[in-house]
Order: sequence, then C-alpha cells, then structure tokens
Amino acid sequence: MSEDESASASLPQGQERNGVAAAASPAKRAPGVFKLETARVDPALEGRRLAAHWQRIAAMAIDLAFVSLISVLTGPVLALGMGATILSLGGRNVSPTRAWAVVRWVFIALGGAVIVAAVFLMVGRPLVRPGAFHLGAKAPAAAVLAPVELPLVPSKDDLRRANTQLAAQVEALRTENAQLRTTVRGSSWLNAASDFGRSFGLTFGWAGVYFTLSLAWLGGRTPGKWIVGTRVVRLDGRPLTTLDAFTRYGGYSAGVATGLIGFARVLWEPNRQAIEDKIAWTVVLRGR
Repeated sequence: MSEDESASASLPQGQERNGVAAAASPAKRAPGVFKLETARVDPALEGRRLAAHWQRIAAMAIDLAFVSLISVLTGPVLALGMGATILSLGGRNVSPTRAWAVVRWVFIALGGAVIVAAVFLMVGRPLVRPGAFHLGAKAPAAAVLAPVELPLVPSKDDLRRANTQLAAQVEALRTENAQLRTTVRGSSWLNAASDFGRSFGLTFGWAGVYFTLSLAWLGGRTPGKWIVGTRVVRLDGRPLTTLDAFTRYGGYSAGVATGLIGFARVLWEPNRQAIEDKIAWTVVLRGR
C-alpha cells in the first residue's frame, strides 16, 4: 500500500469525501477580505499613449462650452436629463451582491419617477428659457426708497416709527429681489431644489447630466474628447459604466475643493491622472 493510500485509509470516510469535494471545487473566499484580482490593472494598457496636456485642456473647454449652450434649456428638461442619469445608474448589473441589486432597483425606480414628473412639467411649457437670450435687456428699475426723517432730538415714538418704516422698506426690497430672481431664472420646483442644494454644495445641474451620460453612452468620450481624439478607460480594462462616469464627475468637485491642485496633478503624475481619474480608477488615452 502506498503512502497516499495509507493516509487515505487512515481518514474517516466522511472526512475523505469532504477532502475530495474540497479539492474538486474552488475554495470560497471569506467575505470582507482584500481580493487581489479586484485591484489588477489591465496589461493591455502598457505602452498606450496618454492624452497630451493640451488635449485635456481643450476637451474640457469644449465640453464646458456645450454645457453652457444646453444650460438655456428649462428646468423640466433638466429634470428629464437628471431622471435619465439616475435611471442609467441602475441600468447595468456591476456587482452580483444583493446590496447592489437593491440599490440598482432604487435607482431605476427613482429615475423613472423623475422622468415621469419631468414629462408632466413639460406639458404646456417652453423648452427654452427666453430670458437667456436677452442678455442686453434692461433690468427692471429698482424701487425708490422713501427717506426716513427724524427730528434733531427724536423721542422714543419717533425712533419706533422710523424703525417700522425701515423694516417695511427692507421687506419690500426682499420681495422685489425674489420677484427679480423669479423673472430671470423662471419659477419651478427644480429651481427651489437647486437653491437648497447649492446651500449645501450638492449642485448637479446640466454639467452632471452632460459629463455622466456622454461619458457612459459614448464609450468613454464626451463631445470634447471626441473632437480632440481622447477617451477615458478603466484601469482594469472593463467597460466604463454610468456609475463610473458619475463617480468621475464627482471627482471634479474634489478638484475644485483642493484649490485646483487635483486637476494640476496631470502635470507631474506619471500616468497623467487627475484627481477625478484617481477617484474613478480611470486614465485618459489618445485615440477615439
């Protein structure tokens, strides 16, 4: 009898079967541990030409021009784009986990609801803000404030009366300012939400829709990147998802928060990765 046979014979029958089964099936990884294969870099990226500095700057300038152009569209149209962005975030099954499945369907439901609301708001409304094309129009005349007069030696009643008049004029100015903003920007629930979000640094707007959808739907290219001949790819070689594009757009906020140093790192970083590339695990290459 050989050593392997004797070792097999010395084991209980159930344990021997378990050992055979374990050898036949791949070992399961424990959850919550680092997996090396998830951190790999695609070897096909070796030797690929990186986007030049002028290409990065030119592409961004062109894209910002496009964003400025489409920003004249009304709030409901922006809501439609936001809904499409949210819906697209859950459009691809990027992870087999149950948690991602729940988040994915939340994105789909929320995006669909925003699209339905946007379509409802678009009924009977113009698709373009006409005020955006009247840049030279004369602004409404400001209200003339009435002077508040006081005697040389004012009494308490005089001071109370003057304070009441000043408070009324301040309130009138606030009302006029609100009406002027409504006239210029248009009145909609989206503008109210935008004001609230801007107070907390949570703005999205046309820039978020543009950079997220174009990058994901055009295979790593925005119109600006397509014109100058560059594209964004993931370091692991997998297709760029809408979630990747949205994450990369969020990196722009980090670049601004770092005093533009996050953007300037393309000048000295070996692979010319700006902070948005580091966050989204991407790199910008030459070629359409």
